[in-house]
Amino acid sequence: MKNLSGDERKLLIIQGFDILAASLAGIFVTVFFFAHGDLKTTTLYNIAAFASMTFFFGSSGLLLRYFSSGTLMKVSLVAGSLFYLLLFFLKENSISYVIPLGILSGFSGGIFWATYNLNQYILTHSGSRISYFGWGGAIFNLANGLGPALGGLIITLVSKTSLGIINGYLMLFLLVAIINGITIFIIGKLPSHGNLQFSYHHIWQHRRSERWKLVLAQNAVLGLYDVAIGTVTGILLYVILKNEAVLGLVLTMASLFGMIASLYAIPLLKKHPSAFWIGSIGSAVSIIIFALFQSPIGVWLYIAISGFTVPMLTNKLSTVYFHTVDEAEGSWQHKYHLLLERDIILGLFRTISYIGLFILLGFGSEIQLAKSWLLLLPIMPILIGFLIKKSIAA
Repeated sequence: MKNLSGDERKLLIIQGFDILAASLAGIFVTVFFFAHGDLKTTTLYNIAAFASMTFFFGSSGLLLRYFSSGTLMKVSLVAGSLFYLLLFFLKENSISYVIPLGILSGFSGGIFWATYNLNQYILTHSGSRISYFGWGGAIFNLANGLGPALGGLIITLVSKTSLGIINGYLMLFLLVAIINGITIFIIGKLPSHGNLQFSYHHIWQHRRSERWKLVLAQNAVLGLYDVAIGTVTGILLYVILKNEAVLGLVLTMASLFGMIASLYAIPLLKKHPSAFWIGSIGSAVSIIIFALFQSPIGVWLYIAISGFTVPMLTNKLSTVYFHTVDEAEGSWQHKYHLLLERDIILGLFRTISYIGLFILLGFGSEIQLAKSWLLLLPIMPILIGFLIKKSIAA
C-alpha cells in the first residue's frame, strides 16, 4: 500500500468502515426478511432498494450542484443509520414495510456510491489503479469477512439469553447504525474539490466511443447477476447450514479467500493482463457447482473457487472502466455524465434481475426455482470476459 497516496488510503478506510457496517447486517437483513416472510418478501425489498438506488444515482448529478460530495456522503450514512434503527424499532413488523424500507436503503446506497465513486475517480491515479483496486478488494473482503462472523456471533449469543433470537438481530442492527455514525467523522478528512460542469443533456448528447459502449455492456451484464446471486446464495446457504453463527463463519472464510486473491491479483494482472479470465471461468464454475451440489461440500467448493478467482475479474472491470473515462476529452469536472451513465446502467439491470427473480418465484417452490435460476447465470461472467477482451482491443 506504500505506493498509494494519502487520499487513496483515506478512501480505502472509508470503504472499509462502510463495508464493515453493511456486512455486519447485510446477509442477516436478507435472512431476517426471509425468516419472517419468504424469499419473495426478500426479493420485493431488493426491487424497491435497487430501483430507489438507481433513481438516486441519477439524482446525484443535480444534488452535486448544491452540495459537496462529502456532505452528501454524510447524509447517505445518516439515512443508512435510520434504516437500521427502523428495523430495530419495527422488529418483525418490518416485513409489512419492505417497500419504504427498500426505498430508504436505496437512497442511502445510491447517494453514497455516486459520491464515493466520484471521489475515487478524482483522487486515484491512473498508474496506481491496479494496486488501488487490489488493496480495495482486500479491504472489502477483510471488512466483508469480519462482519458476517461477528454478526452471526452476536445473534447466536443474544439468542441464548432471555432476550431471544429476534433481539439478537435487533442488537446487530443497532450496532451497524452506530458504526455508520463513526464513518461520518472519517469522511470529514477527505479533501474538497471544485464544482462539476454537469448537465443531464451530456448523457443524451455525448458521442460514445466503441470502448465506452463495451464498458456499459460489461456493467449491464454484471448487473444482471452480481447482487441477485448474493441474495439467492445467502438464503440457500442459510437453508443448508441452518445456523447464523455457521453462516457467518462460512462467509468470513469466503472473504478471507477473496482478500488473499485481491492482493495476489495486483502483481498477476500487472504481469499478465489477461489473467481476468481466471475470474470469469472460476466464477462460472463455482456457480455451477453450488447449483448442483446443495450440501456442505458444495458450499465449501463454491466459496473457495469463487473467493480465489473472482477478484481477478472485478479488479480488471474497475480498471478498464476508469481508464476508459480517462480517455474521454476534458477535465474530470466535465466527465461526471460518464460515471453517472455507468451507475444508472448498473443499477437498472440490477433492478431488472430482481424483478425477473420475483416473477420466477411465483411459479412453484421458491427454493427449487432459486436453484434452477442459478444454472442460468454461469454464462454471465464468461460474457463479461469476452466484452473486456474486446474493449482492450478496441
